[in-house]
Amino acid sequence: MRAQSLFLVGPEQLAWIDADLAEPGPDELLVETLAGAISIGTELPHYLGQSRGTNKTYPVMTGYESVARVLACGSNVTNVRPGDRVVAFYGHRTHALIPATKALPVPDGIDDDVALLAILSCDVAKGIRKLAPLTDDRVLITGAGTIGLLTLWVLLRYGVHQVDLCDPQANRRALAQQFGSRAVFASDEPDRIAADYAYGFECSSRDAAFGLLQQKIRPDGTICILADGNLEPLTLLPDFHRKELHVVGSSDGWDYQAHARWFFEQLRDPSSDQPALLRQLFEWRIEASELPDAFKRLAHGSKRPIKVFMRYSLSARSIERSV
Repeated sequence: MRAQSLFLVGPEQLAWIDADLAEPGPDELLVETLAGAISIGTELPHYLGQSRGTNKTYPVMTGYESVARVLACGSNVTNVRPGDRVVAFYGHRTHALIPATKALPVPDGIDDDVALLAILSCDVAKGIRKLAPLTDDRVLITGAGTIGLLTLWVLLRYGVHQVDLCDPQANRRALAQQFGSRAVFASDEPDRIAADYAYGFECSSRDAAFGLLQQKIRPDGTICILADGNLEPLTLLPDFHRKELHVVGSSDGWDYQAHARWFFEQLRDPSSDQPALLRQLFEWRIEASELPDAFKRLAHGSKRPIKVFMRYSLSARSIERSV
C-alpha cells in the first residue's frame, strides 16, 4: 500500500511525501483516510516555526485528527472489522498503519466531521474531570475557539449549568450562546463579569485571558489551563497569591475509548440538534489536496476559522505533490 503524508520540512514549507506501508502486524490496522481536521491552535504555530518549547528538527509529520475506513486487520484484532470507520491519531496522510487499541470505532449514523471531535472533546473532558465542578458551581471559560466551545459543551452535558464565556469576537460569542452559555462577555468589558466564579478554564493561550480569570475566580478557586501554551507565556498576577488560587494543567484525554462511547451516545438521538450544533465549529471545508494552501491562508489571511475540516475524496486520495 502506497501512502502519502504531509510533512513540515521547514517553517511554512509543506510537502507530500510517499512511502510504502507493510501488511498490518498482529495488533495493527491498515486504514484509508476519509476525513481529517486542522487543529489551528496547535498546528499553526508549528507551521510558522513559532511554537514555544517544541523541537524544531525537520521534517515533522503534521496533524493528529483523522477518520478512516479499515482496510485490513491484524490477526489479534477483534474490536473492529474491515469496512468499519474509526477515529484515530495519525495526521494528514492518505493511508496509515495504526495500533488497534488506539482506534475509536465510529457508530453508524455519526458523520465524519462530528466524529473527529471525539478526540478534542476527550482532552477537555480530562481537565473538567480534574476540577469536577458540581451542578450549581459557577464556571467561567476564556476563549471560544474549538477548545473553549467544546469545554462549554462537555460541561453542560456533565450537568454543570452555570457556565459563562468570554471572547473578543462577536461571532464566537454568538456561537457560545447557541451552545448554551448562560452569559457571554466581550474581552474589553471585564467590569460586567462578577468576581465569584468557583472555577475557570483558560482555552485561549492568551496571557490577558489568564489574568482575567485570576481576577474573577473567587478565593481558593481553581483555574484549569486547557490551551496548549503555544502562543505566549502565562503570568501569575498578585490576585493569584492574594486569593490563594490553584492552577491545574491538563493536556491529553483521560480515556479515549471510554469517552468516545459516551460522546457518540450524546449524538445518537435522531431528534437531537447536537450534531448540527457541533458541525458549526468547522467554518472551512476543503479537500485534502488543498491543505498546503489552507495553511498559507491561515498564516497570512485576515480571518481564521474556528476549525478546518478536510475530505479525502476519491480523487484526492492520490495527492499530487505540492509544497
